[in-house]
Amino acid sequence: MRVRYKKALVGSAAVALLGAGVGFSPAAHAEPTGARGGCGENFNPTVPGGKAHWELTCSGGKITIEGTVTDTRNDGKCVKVKAQMPNGDTKRSKAACPKGDKEKYKWSGRGSKINAQVYTYDV
Repeated sequence: MRVRYKKALVGSAAVALLGAGVGFSPAAHAEPTGARGGCGENFNPTVPGGKAHWELTCSGGKITIEGTVTDTRNDGKCVKVKAQMPNGDTKRSKAACPKGDKEKYKWSGRGSKINAQVYTYDV
């Protein structure tokens, strides 16, 4: 009877976590880190194995995101920056890998806000 009780508790806990929006992923990827930003803001997000820097500038009704992405770990993964432009287009930087590789990027679009994030992925 005690074994059934333990299994029921474990099952209930898993259902509660999933119901709360917490999931378990079999892949060992770093969760993307980023922000929604506007004119004049600078960001330096990091994830395990990578880092990025970007600056947001505005002129003439356009916003520009410019920066770098760097692979910081010899783990067989690459690092990229992804940006959601004001018009809905998604831009991705060149992959930074292996460890020590640094890539530059620059994109512009009409508007004043950009959502951007840094993330890693398996090669």
